[in-house]
Amino acid sequence: MRAVRLRRPTLPVPVLRPAPFASVTLLFVLLALLPVGAAEVVILTPHVDAIRHEFGRGFAEWHEKKFGEKAEVQWRNVGGTSDALRFVQSEFSKKPDGIGLDILFGGGQEPYLVLADKKLSARYQPPAEILAGIPQDLQGMDVYDENFTWFAAALSSFGILQNTKLQRTLHLELAHTWGDLANPKLIGWVGAGDPRNSGTMNVMFEAFLQAYGWEKGWQKLTEIGGNVRKFDRLSSSTAKDVTLGETAYAFAIDFYGFSQIAVAGRTNMTFVLPEDFTAINGDAMAILKGAPNLKTAQRFVDFVLGEDGQRLWFLPRGHAEGPKQFSIERMSVRPDFYKRYKGISNIEFSPFDLKQSFVYNSKLGRDRREVLAAMVGALMVDTHAELQEAWRAIIARGMQPGDLSELGRVPLTEQGALKLAKEQWKDPAVRNRLKTEWQSWARAKYRKLCASSSQTHLAGQGFEAILDFPTRCVVVRSVFPATLPKVMNVHLIVTQFASSTFRKDRWPN
Repeated sequence: MRAVRLRRPTLPVPVLRPAPFASVTLLFVLLALLPVGAAEVVILTPHVDAIRHEFGRGFAEWHEKKFGEKAEVQWRNVGGTSDALRFVQSEFSKKPDGIGLDILFGGGQEPYLVLADKKLSARYQPPAEILAGIPQDLQGMDVYDENFTWFAAALSSFGILQNTKLQRTLHLELAHTWGDLANPKLIGWVGAGDPRNSGTMNVMFEAFLQAYGWEKGWQKLTEIGGNVRKFDRLSSSTAKDVTLGETAYAFAIDFYGFSQIAVAGRTNMTFVLPEDFTAINGDAMAILKGAPNLKTAQRFVDFVLGEDGQRLWFLPRGHAEGPKQFSIERMSVRPDFYKRYKGISNIEFSPFDLKQSFVYNSKLGRDRREVLAAMVGALMVDTHAELQEAWRAIIARGMQPGDLSELGRVPLTEQGALKLAKEQWKDPAVRNRLKTEWQSWARAKYRKLCASSSQTHLAGQGFEAILDFPTRCVVVRSVFPATLPKVMNVHLIVTQFASSTFRKDRWPN
């Protein structure tokens, strides 16, 4: 018998129509249940990955704990400090009301003076309880702007990073002063960066001119430039080369020095604050004009200046209140930290207790920043091969005072450079013409110093001969066995000099 499937009768379904107010209430309830995007702040910075990581993580944790809301940092990077400053100014020239960035973070102090002068940074006064622990100035140097347009997030010192293991191997001495880097024995073993790209290097070169005076400062810089292996685009690369043994000495900011020592160990590396002068400078931050995320940007400033942010700079990795993954180890803007964390932080001295007559003038550095960078570029970086040849020739002649004076001579007086910076330098055509003229002037000067040598000049200090050619000179060091004919000696060395990979300092002893 065939089964019959019974169907249930279909019943009408009542339609429920909520009251108008009930539907609105329901909508808000549903919206409240949807995930809410985190607040964000967009920050342009030349800082390295370690700083970006720790401050991004630290700010997110602090913000959620303090405000009960998530927040995240969107980092942007265009290169070194000078690159960042050029980018910001270029963007504002096209979009004067705002450039989609909230904060510029790091890169020294001078860029922030430039932004404040051009009214490209926004005024913000942090809560009184935050500023109460931070002095407005340090021995005449502003720690934060009295008009609250920028703030030093940390303090920086500038010194000489040294590979002591390599020095022991090569029988080189520890450098105690900047002048020690002009020792002719150090040819090819000194590292430095290009101030046209690196804000750190710009400050360091400027400090020489302020501490020594214009003429003596240029002379000392040019002598050291003769010893420089190469001028790096980024100052972080300059520090890494010391660790790798490519150089034994380098211009360095304290943070890069300490980070490389952490990698290689204190028995192999050291960071020295030179005895002749030490520059202390603020590493600043500023909220930019037209910041799209103003409230979150202000909170980021509060975080960095407050104790939570300052501990990330100051305490070693692994400390409960310090960085989690990377040791940053930079000087805090809060004087009480140095006593409170004595024996815990690896930073052994307080800049607030440093007694020295030299005080770095950030405003002067700001005023002639671009002219100085262009002069170093034309007179030392772009003409580095000719500078090195002239330096070797001078060493071979016994470091005569007249030669040294001519080597350090520059085409502008201090007053002329400052006047140029304030007036004609704003014209791109003038800038480009002068850069080209300075390069030609420097090459002619260096070739003249080479050409003044005799065809063959026996000298001490490990050098055997100087060979003059129409456009360049080569200093020859006697390193081959004495049994080889002199002509073969010279021929082999000159052949080696023609190779782009050959380095004088790699000759066998």
